[in-house]
Amino acid sequence: MPRPAWPSPPHRPWPPSRPSEPGSVIPAGDPVGVRPAPGQVRARTSILYKVVGVLVVTLVVSSVVTGVIASQLTSSALSGQADRIATSQLTVLQEAFAERERTLIASMRNLAETVNTEGLFDPARRTDLIAELGRASGNFDLDVIRMLDPEGSELVPPLGIGTTLASSSIFSAAAPGVEPGSRLLATSDGKYVQAVAVPVGGGPVRPVLVGAYLFDHAFAYRLRRQIGSLDNVLLVASGRVAGTTLPLPPSLPPGQEDDPDGDEVGTLPETPTVVRLGGQPSLVAYVPVGRNIDDPVGGALGVALTNPISPLQRSLADARLLASVLLTLVALGLGWVLFRALIKPLVVLAATAGRVAGGDADATFVRRGNDEIGMLARSLEHMRLELRARLELIARQATVLQESSQRIVTAQDEERQRLSRDLHDGIQQQLVVLRMQVGMLQDGIGPDGDNPTRAYDSLGADLDRVIEQLREVTHNLYPSILVDRGLTAALHSYAGRLPLTTVLSCLPEDFPRLAPEIESGAYFLLGEAVTNALKHARATRIDIGLRLADGWLEVTVADDGAGFDQGEGQRRGGLLHMEDRVRSFGGTLTIDSAPGTGTRVVATFPEQIGPERIGPDRSGPEGIDNESATAGPVPSST
Repeated sequence: MPRPAWPSPPHRPWPPSRPSEPGSVIPAGDPVGVRPAPGQVRARTSILYKVVGVLVVTLVVSSVVTGVIASQLTSSALSGQADRIATSQLTVLQEAFAERERTLIASMRNLAETVNTEGLFDPARRTDLIAELGRASGNFDLDVIRMLDPEGSELVPPLGIGTTLASSSIFSAAAPGVEPGSRLLATSDGKYVQAVAVPVGGGPVRPVLVGAYLFDHAFAYRLRRQIGSLDNVLLVASGRVAGTTLPLPPSLPPGQEDDPDGDEVGTLPETPTVVRLGGQPSLVAYVPVGRNIDDPVGGALGVALTNPISPLQRSLADARLLASVLLTLVALGLGWVLFRALIKPLVVLAATAGRVAGGDADATFVRRGNDEIGMLARSLEHMRLELRARLELIARQATVLQESSQRIVTAQDEERQRLSRDLHDGIQQQLVVLRMQVGMLQDGIGPDGDNPTRAYDSLGADLDRVIEQLREVTHNLYPSILVDRGLTAALHSYAGRLPLTTVLSCLPEDFPRLAPEIESGAYFLLGEAVTNALKHARATRIDIGLRLADGWLEVTVADDGAGFDQGEGQRRGGLLHMEDRVRSFGGTLTIDSAPGTGTRVVATFPEQIGPERIGPDRSGPEGIDNESATAGPVPSST
């Protein structure tokens, strides 16, 4: 049997158009009933653009987060590197200060040895002592040389080269300050020097020779040249800046914390600290040197790294920005290619779905792989095959429905013709004869014209026969007992008029009333089955059964007649009419027969009429007019 063509009724487009209900709003750009052509995917709904959009957002967010984290890590690393650079430069400064201290101690010891050996401290040789101090100042590059008495005070008159010291009591011969080491001291003109005191000669009472280098701006520049850097050097003494290479020398050391009470010198930071110098962030670090008794703070050497990490940070920021842009472009290009290849099966599935929606039943969903897309393709292919099978079933049912409707109409026409013929040939002819007899009786002619009483009796008997025939015809059309007392009473009445043994059984015994349509359909089907048995089976016994269970009515007609071979062909005639009647209610019809074994007809009807009573195992063609099954005569049993 060739496969039916794909049905596409013009009055039911698929997908159906949406009605414009009152109060409903149709979005702009989404016209009712309009869908894209098969295989066409609109750009604004393509999953590729959505995936790429998500990728872009992910890349931007990840780039921002990565940039912030990298910036923090880079700043921390650069700050640590700057701290190490500052610490390294402080080490160089401290070593340079110590080297100058050692040179100063050696020079002063040599000078003290010369003065003691040559007896230049003798007042008579004061001129020679001054000359020797002048030569030592030039030879050793000393800024200050002072000769002090054993108490650490200036001689009278003062003797020395350079400015006098503001306080020299710590350099008495008995004081602990006379030892191998330098101290930072203030001069009478407000400057600071790095000084070393050396006793001259032996014995408990001996003069003290003090030599010093200036602790000033020149020394700061000398130190910067020595460390070989463009960073600035700070020289701190007694909480003030004694020398620096900064273009605008500050009076107080940068980063110094002032004493809250103002009684003591402020405290320098012990670790590298970021301060602002000249409007730019700078890193300053200090190392203490030259502590003395009068000034516990003493002095310190410091470095100021002007904005040490900003250029590198800007460079790294530019590099990160460029890398982020390049990474985004590469990721977008690669993502476009990869995601396009990834969603290609989805695009193919969407195109196939569009073809199926357009009516192409042979469009196949390609199934590749075992991933989610492959599972989706297999599911869609299963749905397509199921849909095609359902539509083919609907097409076959529609054909059967059309044929059944035609047979019902034909049967109704034939029944009308039979009824018209029976009325014309039977009752009408008898009524015409009766009319003629009445006329003859009026004229006083006829066989009983001389005996009116006998004529009237004969006329009354003929009228009774006509009335009985008319009652039989109306009973066959639709028995009134079926309407008044129900199916079981109508069947008892019908079975009592049959010319053979008939057994009627009902379950339950107290059989309830059903819907009029169901009762009439079952009654006329039973009547047609009994009529077939009387005409063709030559039966001697008929069993009629009614059973109501699980919402379904089962009617049975079994005879002990000749039976027939069901393999001879399709059902036709009365059997086909019976099947059409049952189908119209969504029921089933089963006929079991074989030659010599009789025939058993079993039909099921729903207890209630409605689409909810039509199950998948008992479904019949949709659209049958159930009213067509409520009428039809029971063939005469005579």
